[in-house]
Amino acid sequence: MRQRSDVVVVGGGIIGSSIAYRLASEGVQVTIIERDSVGNHASGYALGLLNPTNEAGKIEILNHRSFKMHKEMLDVVQEESGVDAQVLRMPHIELALDESEIPYLMSEVDRINEFDEFSSRWMEPDEIHKLEPRISKDIYGGTLVEDVIMLDSYNLTLATALAAESRGAEIVLGEATGVVYEKDRAVGVQLGNEEISCDSVVLALGPWSGTASLWTDIDIPIVPQKGEIVRVEGLNPPLGFHLHGNTLGNSCSVVQKADGATWLAATSEDGTGFDVTPSLAAMETLSQRGTRMMPELESHPLVLHTACMRPVAADGEPIIGGVPGKDGLFTATGTGGKGILMGPVIGKAISDLVQHGITDLPIEEFSLERFTNQSD
Repeated sequence: MRQRSDVVVVGGGIIGSSIAYRLASEGVQVTIIERDSVGNHASGYALGLLNPTNEAGKIEILNHRSFKMHKEMLDVVQEESGVDAQVLRMPHIELALDESEIPYLMSEVDRINEFDEFSSRWMEPDEIHKLEPRISKDIYGGTLVEDVIMLDSYNLTLATALAAESRGAEIVLGEATGVVYEKDRAVGVQLGNEEISCDSVVLALGPWSGTASLWTDIDIPIVPQKGEIVRVEGLNPPLGFHLHGNTLGNSCSVVQKADGATWLAATSEDGTGFDVTPSLAAMETLSQRGTRMMPELESHPLVLHTACMRPVAADGEPIIGGVPGKDGLFTATGTGGKGILMGPVIGKAISDLVQHGITDLPIEEFSLERFTNQSD
């Protein structure tokens, strides 16, 4: 283990690995500290959907920038790491499962078509059934988007970390126990009885980001949100689309991935703490939502049921940038279910800030300062 590094990144999920990859690519000496193993939590259990079209608002620009970066990086990180991220490109259909959804989903077509990397159109029920007869007959149409990307989130996280390592980053397995300061400047990370000195520290602790409040003298308002996914035996012939719809008042994805299984994703449950025990209630809920869109799935046996914790900020938006009052200390967290999608753009933003103190990416609204200002 190095005793000194230019930058220490605490956390080896997709966000920490993406930051390290970007920094290492630009000649910065980086150490990643990961308590368990790379991608062992939310980053390894996420659906792995790259679809920036499904969320409007102030995050939209960052999501689309990150999608383009993924397309530029995917082949590179797979080649450099030797890890297959199981990338599939496929159309997305946002199903109207209730008649009241038609006006909104029709209006989404124009918004999505404003982005040059996507094309979208409204489809009537009969058009959808010509493409995929197994979709429920009880639909009112849907918005087609061509094309989104589906991949294996664990493999992508591992590929990104190993590609960073191939560019000079060091991965250290151990538990960070604090940040070392000289006056109010971060100059190192405590690792048990050892210390790694550095010029900058990046906290990418995911759902554990709130515990780092003890290291920063400022509240990082992140709580864990439990998310569960069910995989069932694959469809034959394979499903060639990513289906999404709001069923029973909640959203659900149905997609057949490169592993052959059909994934039903995902639940969102607050207030469970750090419990990652898969629940029977979640399995039943996902089964109901999935079969609402694809009735045939009712007869497909369970393959795997997983649960993980996503990092969610108090206002639901990510936290990206410097920690107020602490020079050389940065945080990147709060991505919720968007961590896999947002990895590259957050990697660039933090790399820019660490090296130059400024970035051209529109992250001002996602600063930690938005919470400290509320308490003034």
